[in-house]
Amino acid sequence: MCGACGVRPDWAGPVVAGPLHRRDIASCLTRLCRHIIVRDMPRGWVVAEVTGRSTPVQTFDELISAAAAHARARTWPDLEQLLLELAAPPRSNTPVNGQLLLPEPSAGSMPVLAAVTHLPAHMKLAAFALGVHSIPSPEPVVTDLGGSQLSARGGRLATTRPTGLSSRPPSRRR
Repeated sequence: MCGACGVRPDWAGPVVAGPLHRRDIASCLTRLCRHIIVRDMPRGWVVAEVTGRSTPVQTFDELISAAAAHARARTWPDLEQLLLELAAPPRSNTPVNGQLLLPEPSAGSMPVLAAVTHLPAHMKLAAFALGVHSIPSPEPVVTDLGGSQLSARGGRLATTRPTGLSSRPPSRRR
């Protein structure tokens, strides 16, 4: 997972990896966004705009960044309503591939998407991340992902990156 093979490490990999999960996430984001179609592909997704522009993405963060500007919902209740209208995949009771390493949510975080209990963790994670990037929220928000609490503040998800991975580019040595 160092990136030498051309595949970028993804903090959300334990939950979003696999062709069925990628397909579910693509379908979910297509329904939650305007003017784009998200398609799954091996090791990622393609975000296609109505203009014909297509953006291939490998990581979950890249996917959410590409989709966020097209989100339909502008409030958390609107997003929750859209999710309640979304059908769960027929195998939604299958366990997730792994657990995310998540820090404890901030005290006083506002719970969101609490009524959405029918969707599997990978789809709810995609919807929550989309909301975090597209819905302004002055206070921290938190959602339940089937036993794990994921929080966000200021448009950023609170994640714990695995050891050895950094959000900063590597420094150059001379």
